[in-house]
Amino acid sequence: MEFLVIYLSMLSMYVIIDFIWITLFMQPYFTANLGHLLRESVGTSFLITYGSIFFVFYVLGLYWFGVRAGISSNSAIVATLSGGFLGFLAYGTYGLTNYIFFKGYPLSITLLDITWGSVLGGAVSFCGYLIFVRFFYQS
Repeated sequence: MEFLVIYLSMLSMYVIIDFIWITLFMQPYFTANLGHLLRESVGTSFLITYGSIFFVFYVLGLYWFGVRAGISSNSAIVATLSGGFLGFLAYGTYGLTNYIFFKGYPLSITLLDITWGSVLGGAVSFCGYLIFVRFFYQS
């Protein structure tokens, strides 16, 4: 039960925050810099199906490598840095691969994605750790 509460809370936070980030900040930036590569329209079912595949497993990774590390060391800082490092690795892999292989892919988007992944991964892991401490920690 503990895992489900923490995981589902983290998943909800991640999806809401990332959706706001993408729609308000990144979508205009993507359109201006990569508009020729974007789909004309993306259906809700397409987004839910393919976005969910990433979200479900990625947030599971944040729980496993971020929150559990924080719990093991009894440290919010360890949870935050571990989740942030996983975000750095995941978003860095994506961003740098795009930058390396796609002609004209902006370095600014690559660096922004890496930074965003690091911050979001750390923040969601931190929140997951706080949920554990508040509701499940037994001293």
